[in-house]
Amino acid sequence: MPKYAYRAFDGLGRLETGVLEADSERAAVASFQSRGFLVTSLAARDEKEKERPRRRLGGYFRVNRRDLVIVTRQLATMVSAGLPIISALRVLAEQIINRRLREVIVRVRLGIERGGSLSDEIARYPEAFFPFYVNTIRAGEVSGVLDTSMNYLADYLERELDLTQKVKTAATYPVVVGAFTTLVAIGAIAFVVPVFITIFASFKVQLPIVTVIVIRASNIFRHFWWAGMLLAVGLGMGMVVLRSSEIGQRIMDAVILKVPIVGSLVSKLSLSRFGRAMAVLIRSGGPMLEGLGVVAGALGNRVIGDAVLSARERMQAGESMSQSLQRNRLIPPMVAQMVRVGEESGTVDAIFDKVAEFYEREVDNTVKRFASIVEPVLIVGVGGLVAVVALAVLMPVWSLISKLPR
Repeated sequence: MPKYAYRAFDGLGRLETGVLEADSERAAVASFQSRGFLVTSLAARDEKEKERPRRRLGGYFRVNRRDLVIVTRQLATMVSAGLPIISALRVLAEQIINRRLREVIVRVRLGIERGGSLSDEIARYPEAFFPFYVNTIRAGEVSGVLDTSMNYLADYLERELDLTQKVKTAATYPVVVGAFTTLVAIGAIAFVVPVFITIFASFKVQLPIVTVIVIRASNIFRHFWWAGMLLAVGLGMGMVVLRSSEIGQRIMDAVILKVPIVGSLVSKLSLSRFGRAMAVLIRSGGPMLEGLGVVAGALGNRVIGDAVLSARERMQAGESMSQSLQRNRLIPPMVAQMVRVGEESGTVDAIFDKVAEFYEREVDNTVKRFASIVEPVLIVGVGGLVAVVALAVLMPVWSLISKLPR
């Protein structure tokens, strides 16, 4: 069906632009007139324009998720208040501090003024707007509830950011303490122990096993520190290369799911995203099968995303969503049972909200348990390291003192 780029004013004199599918130009005009719109511009959309390649800003550019949350909430508020999308984007561009994000918003507005739709224009900037974001906006445009979809999307992003921040905060403490402990250990082995090696060598005294182990570790480190550096750099580069390939990403995601505590946390985080994203998708009026493919890519773990894609394939074969989810071991039975209740009662969107809330609480509880376990383990580990170094130094000293004449 042909598509027509239009500019039209509604009964209140507000400008609207976008793309409309119609059998003919006359049918498009009749559609606007039946809704009380005054059409000022209507032109068949050039397919080449539609298929313009995605644009990228020069250099490395990735939108901070917090900035995207703020932009989405502000845009949703202005659209809900009745401000035309072009005017809302113009106001938004004046308020954004991030220069490159502001440039993206300006380009999106210019594209809409040329007759493009909001979803098509933001899709040209994948470094700023991820696929689930674009498809939620597109579903809102198609179903005529763009303001509602944007509010749902803003809520989704805010909850997602809050959940991610909790996980990052919980991980910060052990990472910082672990890094500090490692630096202290390296400093002790590289600079403190060698001083005592010289002192002990001047005395003919038998060294305890702890001291011998620490001295050998110090010698190995001082003579082969470069090998350790090369190993660290090699492992880092290997991780980057592995993560840059599709197979490598799946391998890493599968390994992460098998790590105690961490795997459970990642699984619950992905399931909370799945529930929240599905609720947003359904309420926005987006097509279910197409939306599942987009949601699968927004879960943060490709293995769990593959499970969602497998469910979509079964749904295409005629199964219900609950039956499709129940067949995969990565999807907990509780989720499938809750979805079945939603299907029978016609409240699938509300059920997915409940699923998201349940797993968000589970993530919060897991993070708290993780912190309560890690803190004493780190204290014992740091204390043990200090004790080993102290004993390695002090035991020979005590031995020398005991042999002195009284």
